[in-house]
Amino acid sequence: MLIEELKDAFKAGIPVEYSAHCQKRMLERGISRADIINCIYSGEIIEEYPLDDNYSPGSLPACLVLGLKVSNDTYIHVVVGFNGKKALIISAYYPDNIHWLDDLKTRRK
Repeated sequence: MLIEELKDAFKAGIPVEYSAHCQKRMLERGISRADIINCIYSGEIIEEYPLDDNYSPGSLPACLVLGLKVSNDTYIHVVVGFNGKKALIISAYYPDNIHWLDDLKTRRK
């Protein structure tokens, strides 16, 4: 999966759904839909999850995007299921230094 494909699909108005889990977490964490879109537009894919992975929602391959929020240039992670025809926002959160190295791209072992 390429970030350019994801960006182009969002710009073209691809149908986007938000999982119930994601909506709940976004509310708790103060992450807006505009932040999700900005993350994708400003971001890069740092992990990919094939269909048989725990992060992949059934019939959609998924990826983890590192990008910026709209309001304050804070980095967020967004897990996106995407098949070229639709997107599912699975989760959105602030990466921390407990689970991620300082680059926020590399998981700690």
